Amino acid sequence: MEGLRIGFIGTGGIARGHGKRLRMIEGVEIAAVADPSEESLGAFAEAVFNGNGRPPAYGGHREMLEKEKLDAVLVCTPHTLHYDQIIESLDAGLHVLAEKPLVCTEEETRKIINKIRETGRHVMVSFQRRFKGAYRAMKKLIHDPEFGNVNFVSAYVSQGWLTAVAGTWRQKLSLSGGGQLNDTGAHIIDMMMWMLEDEAAEVAALIDNRGCEVDIDSAVSFRTRKGALGTLSVVGSAPQGSMWEEITVSGDRGKALYLSQGKLTAAMGHGQKLEPMELSGEDMDPDRHFVDVITGKARNESPPEDFLRNIRFTQAAWKSADEGGRVVRIEA
Repeated sequence: MEGLRIGFIGTGGIARGHGKRLRMIEGVEIAAVADPSEESLGAFAEAVFNGNGRPPAYGGHREMLEKEKLDAVLVCTPHTLHYDQIIESLDAGLHVLAEKPLVCTEEETRKIINKIRETGRHVMVSFQRRFKGAYRAMKKLIHDPEFGNVNFVSAYVSQGWLTAVAGTWRQKLSLSGGGQLNDTGAHIIDMMMWMLEDEAAEVAALIDNRGCEVDIDSAVSFRTRKGALGTLSVVGSAPQGSMWEEITVSGDRGKALYLSQGKLTAAMGHGQKLEPMELSGEDMDPDRHFVDVITGKARNESPPEDFLRNIRFTQAAWKSADEGGRVVRIEA
């Protein structure tokens, strides 16, 4: 493989994990980084390069895009900054791997999709659960003809988000674009829609900001276009240091799947015991997949077109909550 020169826009904690994984891929070079924080740049160099061989660093992404010859960038910045950074990177002829959420509105998502068509570049959203064995196995079983049609999906995630990120950009609406529903919740919304290969048609939500600018706890009910009912519980006020995640899907042929803390259990017939599933296939990661996509070895499994249904769901939930829980219908 011809060498790939990749730049980073944003070098905070989440970028360091990406950097470590990319350094393990043959033929990939982290060629430049951009972040206004000298402290963050230094921490990235220490974590990813052990302090040695630090790549050229810039205080802003525009200077990096202008001065460096790159093939692709990773966008790991506060959510409301993503849109301009992605558009400018595409205009520079670069492929983009963006942290979730891709952007914060349906309008911005559609503009990025149009820009991709204009430039011919790839944009991928870093939803890591799409590349983990348990989630992929669950999706496959849902679409097995023996499972039948989905009747109900229920998802729950709780995290000490209220206290863990207090005082950071994540709880400032101007930078985050939304709260826990738009942060960890974005992963769970994506999993439901991705596994079902469906989207919400109706959404009703009650949300409590717990005194913050942004949503913390959300109770969401919905109906999908294919007729499944669903609930989503996003709890950001859980005790700090704790996190719990589970997704349940039941079908019309007496079968159900339960994914809890990354472990999949199945009830595949009336009267059968719940049986933990032995999974085959290794977990993958979005960074290696991104490299495979831009080198033509793989089809993009997390494109902005998929994110469109996620942000429409999220915006509908916010709107419903603002209107006292009224059902919001999403146009097809």
